Amino acid sequence: MRDSGGPVSISLSAPPGGTQAGAVACFHYSTLLVIPDIDRSPFPIVGKDGDGAPKSLLFVPMMAQGEVIGVLELDQDDRVRDFTPDEQSLAQHLANQIGVAMRLLDQRTVQEQLYRTEKMAAVGRLISGIVNELQTPLSGISDLAGRALEKSLLGPAEREVSAISEQARKASAMVARLVSFAAGEQVEARPVSISSLLHALIDFRGNEWKASGIRVRDLTTREPLMVLGSEGQLEQVFLTLMVHAEQALANAPQKVITIRTSLLAKRLLVEIEFTAAPESRKPEETASVLGVTRSVVAGHGGEVRLIDKPGADPHFEVELPVASKERAVAVATPLAATRASSGTATALLIEPDEVSQRQILALMAARGFRVVPVTNSDTGLELAQRIKFDAAFCSIHAPGLNWVELSERMQSRVGGFILLSDGYDAELSADFEGEGRFVLPKPVQEGDLDRVLQAIEPKPPAAQVIPITRSGVA
Repeated sequence: MRDSGGPVSISLSAPPGGTQAGAVACFHYSTLLVIPDIDRSPFPIVGKDGDGAPKSLLFVPMMAQGEVIGVLELDQDDRVRDFTPDEQSLAQHLANQIGVAMRLLDQRTVQEQLYRTEKMAAVGRLISGIVNELQTPLSGISDLAGRALEKSLLGPAEREVSAISEQARKASAMVARLVSFAAGEQVEARPVSISSLLHALIDFRGNEWKASGIRVRDLTTREPLMVLGSEGQLEQVFLTLMVHAEQALANAPQKVITIRTSLLAKRLLVEIEFTAAPESRKPEETASVLGVTRSVVAGHGGEVRLIDKPGADPHFEVELPVASKERAVAVATPLAATRASSGTATALLIEPDEVSQRQILALMAARGFRVVPVTNSDTGLELAQRIKFDAAFCSIHAPGLNWVELSERMQSRVGGFILLSDGYDAELSADFEGEGRFVLPKPVQEGDLDRVLQAIEPKPPAAQVIPITRSGVA
């Protein structure tokens, strides 16, 4: 972080040259670093010449609760100078204040996420109660209307009875949809037709859009485009994006939502475009929508993003991997017969370092895992409370809840907890490993990873031998 700009993310394991190397050194050693003359420093600036390069630098660790969470960089551009002890002390105080503020913001974000989760759970319970009360009378109306239609010579009442039957059918379908939204899903991947799902959602919101004066351009293909995942979770993702687009059109002069699908190599691209006026766009709401949907889409091996360029209508893009017909058929078979070969296991990765995160993502993807990456322990714990993970990887440097307490709270929620350490640590391995807990040194080696994954793979139940005597079962 510099005094003249916003926060900057720097890779700790593979930092670039220049002043960023000094920031990494300050972070690693948790100590203030003074460079009075940049030309004589061990961290020369690369690629900067003339007046743009600073003459003197001061790196200050930002401390919060005894932990370094960032580095404050102060520079002097016009002349070489040393920073006095008073200036260093003042800079350290300022950095600590910033660190505490950042930690409080992180805690507030986590609390808000937990509050939203609890609120959604309460809404789910309320919906479930209402649904249970509605299902019985709706089923009775549908049955009675169906019996009446089967009788001949209904006369003038035939049209009315037919309308009752049709409306009861629609109401039952809406109740079933509410059930899928309210249910807390911890399901395995299944083949999902994105084309059918989008058509059903467009039909579901069609009357509401028509009443609001919104015109829909349905450019989706009729061909069944299959992906592997949870139909309920994907449905919630697309519905969330559609509702956000609908709300953004409230004050737009032309209210049009365009939904299109296309194939790019082996990736499916879904675009949701809307003609929102610039003054009606709220960046904080868009960021919230992307935050809600990004983890779900990432768990399906895809990406979600907002494209908002000047002079063009904004649109969401959801990119998902397409499932081959053979793979879709294989996963559609009973889970017990396909778990070992379907490659639909899901892992949680808590790793703040981008280089390590990319390496582990690549290794796990090659082994058929879907991986949900996060950068701090608090978010990882919140996800583990809502999603079933076969394995959880956690860096010893992950900010938030310490890894000791995290492993204890997550052990019953995941198939295995793998701690990622800096190099091999025999003492750490001896103290931590056991009962579904493992230690893997970084960078992770394929042989070590395969050993751990094999250890946490569910074992088939042992065959029970029942002795038989001459008179029957012993």
